Amino acid sequence: MTEKNYAQSIAGDLFHMIESAREQGVNVDAGFRNQAMSSPSMTLTYMFLTKNDLLKVPALPAQVKQQVRRSNAMAVIELANAKGVKQTAGIHLIWSSATACSKIESEAQMLEGIQIQGLAAFTAQIKSTLRNDIPRTMDQQVPADAK
Repeated sequence: MTEKNYAQSIAGDLFHMIESAREQGVNVDAGFRNQAMSSPSMTLTYMFLTKNDLLKVPALPAQVKQQVRRSNAMAVIELANAKGVKQTAGIHLIWSSATACSKIESEAQMLEGIQIQGLAAFTAQIKSTLRNDIPRTMDQQVPADAK
């Protein structure tokens, strides 16, 4: 999948998350979260945050602050430590727009706000995480007498 196709795919996913939340009566302009994936060792959550809420995050890098707009989507990866307690391993700004979430009307409009650098960092981290997690998960699924 090319970088452009991947960005289009993510933009479509984010658009559908906004649409789904809106259909459920969520005030999407106030921010919301969508847990996309969860396993015992990893959680992937998309957080839609307002500019005001995002700028309250302590230690937000200056480079990210410059990209923050009225509406923002962060991809948050949590990984379990040795004791099984999940901790945040990565937070990536993957979309931002001067338009309120409630006014987003198309996937094309979402695509305009994709933050390529944040998306690339998120993609690299999720690929690495899944590459490391799949063998461990598979080992747990194989019966002991099958080896």
